[in-house]
Amino acid sequence: MTSVPPPPPPSTAVVLLGRGAAYANAVTELTQLAERLQAAMAAQGTPVLRIQPALVDRSQPSLPQALDLCAQAQTIVILPVMAPDETSLRRWLHKLVMRWRAAQPATAPFPRLIFAPPLLGAPDLAQVLARTVEAALGDVCAQDVPAVVGDDPWEHDPAAWSAVPEHQHHVLWCVGPRCTAKGATQLYPELARTVQANKDLKKKVMLLQTSCQYPCNHGPLMIVYPGGHWYGPMTASTIAPVLTQQVLHGQVNEALLVHGPTMVDADNA
Repeated sequence: MTSVPPPPPPSTAVVLLGRGAAYANAVTELTQLAERLQAAMAAQGTPVLRIQPALVDRSQPSLPQALDLCAQAQTIVILPVMAPDETSLRRWLHKLVMRWRAAQPATAPFPRLIFAPPLLGAPDLAQVLARTVEAALGDVCAQDVPAVVGDDPWEHDPAAWSAVPEHQHHVLWCVGPRCTAKGATQLYPELARTVQANKDLKKKVMLLQTSCQYPCNHGPLMIVYPGGHWYGPMTASTIAPVLTQQVLHGQVNEALLVHGPTMVDADNA
């Protein structure tokens, strides 16, 4: 009796590409979706080598990191699950993928790279949403939005959210798509550790992540206010000296200054 040869191993990988958020739940939900998609594709007889979540901005893994993890596949399908679709962002993401491919070793076999259509263009999306609405209407455990009862101070709870924290400086850290691709999300924990480890910085600085600040070629970008000093490209080794130099000593690091005055106003120090 001749044995049936085993089927060839899957050779396709999928990058599930979403937008990031300020909270870790964005990564968690995308990871859970990737697991469900992998199970669904296996159930329909089209198993894949890997389904890798990736985030355009604010978090990681970034798209280049995800492509690195899928580089052994013969074909990589990049599946955007972002809504709404932004034509300019999608065009830039195509260029980012081209840069990733150009950076690969010339001796390595190149996987075929396919960009799937945007999520809102999926032909069956309306039917999926209609079924979701129908399920919500029929769910006996569904929770309605509660009505306001009496003098419940729900708009001012908790009280701390109505108080302005004590700080003298805003440090804006760009986690837009291009800075994210240049490593901004990997560097942000180093910025947070720098502030937390120094009691003087911790008292004076509020950290804020921002979307794109536009001079992307200088990213990753760090902008310090008041004063409006733009620094870049930032690295793990330059975060602490640049920040302490300006906030604690009133000095500008001119070597990394992209935009702004070369001195710190005494009133802003």
